[in-house]
Amino acid sequence: AGRVASGTVKTGEAITVLPSLRHSRIKRIHVNEREVEETFAGQSAVLTLEDEIDISRGDMIVRSHNLPEVSGEFEAVVCWMDERNPLRTDTQYLLQHTTRTSKVFVDEILYRMDVNSLHRESAATLELNELGRVKLTSAQPIFFDPYDRNRETGGFVIIDPADFRTVGAGMIRYTTRETLRELRRERGQEADSPRATNVSWETGLVSRDERRKRNAHPAVCVWLTGLSGSGKSTIAKAVEQQLFADGRQVFRLDGDNVRHGLCADLGFTQADRSTNIRRVGHAARLLFDAGQVVICSFIAPYAADRDFVRGLFPDDAFLEVYVRCDIEECKRRDPKGLYGKAERGEITGFTGVDDPYEEPTAADLVIDTTQLSEQQAVARVLAQVKALL
Repeated sequence: AGRVASGTVKTGEAITVLPSLRHSRIKRIHVNEREVEETFAGQSAVLTLEDEIDISRGDMIVRSHNLPEVSGEFEAVVCWMDERNPLRTDTQYLLQHTTRTSKVFVDEILYRMDVNSLHRESAATLELNELGRVKLTSAQPIFFDPYDRNRETGGFVIIDPADFRTVGAGMIRYTTRETLRELRRERGQEADSPRATNVSWETGLVSRDERRKRNAHPAVCVWLTGLSGSGKSTIAKAVEQQLFADGRQVFRLDGDNVRHGLCADLGFTQADRSTNIRRVGHAARLLFDAGQVVICSFIAPYAADRDFVRGLFPDDAFLEVYVRCDIEECKRRDPKGLYGKAERGEITGFTGVDDPYEEPTAADLVIDTTQLSEQQAVARVLAQVKALL
């Protein structure tokens, strides 16, 4: 049962259910307890399908020959409605789109629009009643059409997760190569390669619950963040070893290892570091979906990137561990000699020397390795992890 967002629905039509991509045909339609052959936009209807398909709240039923766009990344024109706080790129929000709600991250404010002249202006934030074009990434793929084609599936609202106030409204636009080229040319930036628009999320036949039963434990992501030399990798290796010895399905992602392959094309600019963490976050989510306990040890210096990764996982399956260590102690340890190179100017953009580290303010666990031994630190992390298993 649901409301027809646009167009018409007729008996016998081939339909696809999103996000499962299951197919069927409409067998019967009931409107106001009366069987009809066709129903229209704005009407609430009960559909009976020819096949038994699991359809949940938030799923979308569409014609098989008229599928919407499916993506977790898109551009939109946003009207900001919050008088308390501006729209920022370092803040996580909730996106209410049709009947689905997901966490969303503002990647970039492309420009602000002057409502009087319609000229584009550079902007770092959007204030009350300002309009701007922004790039957004949602924790879950959404199913949409451009707003000028379908207002129902092309519109959304932005919600403040702290108090659930509506703080913005948006209209989804296509992300086109020409648009991004134009904007980045104006800023003297390199244009992005075009994104694929004909890909969809493929749902397997093995559920997360089935994997949990096979493994005898749920999937969890453990994210260790901290300065270079703080002890993240040492703790992560020991935790992985102990969980493996206990018979858990566990895998560790390491900051250096991913830069040999997955992120070998990235440098250490702020943009590249953010891309590195987001790629790792998605890789960790794939391992999570495979039923693993995923242990990630990364400096991850920027709070916005860590918040984005957290948003990829259920709240009860993510553990952020801040491995805290005084910068002078990290320099004294300097296991890879990197602090020395940074201070001699041999490398640049090194966290703690000439690039900032934004300390976590709401980590699930804080481990101070200047106060705890390696064994004590590992024991504390293990205790928190096992509480989730």
